[in-house]
Amino acid sequence: MPRFFFDFSQGADRRPDTEGIEFASVEQAYLEAVRAVQDMWSEFLRQRQDPRRCVFEICNDQHELLLVLPFREVMDSCTDRNVPLMRAKV
Repeated sequence: MPRFFFDFSQGADRRPDTEGIEFASVEQAYLEAVRAVQDMWSEFLRQRQDPRRCVFEICNDQHELLLVLPFREVMDSCTDRNVPLMRAKV
């Protein structure tokens, strides 16, 4: 099974994944990264850090970049675009 690496960046702070995880496909690696973003989001908010500045870079076992997953993209996909925004009364 191929090994994928999830390098993490938060602004200028970059933390490479030195262990990696085996998945059957890049699609499965991507779905796992989405789940990790969802799990990490609330922890960042508790620490009063902006998770929208975070990114996973998914690389193969040659450390070639395959996908970039901005945390903001995962959270934006949860927004119901059919609900009108509340406007403050002036």
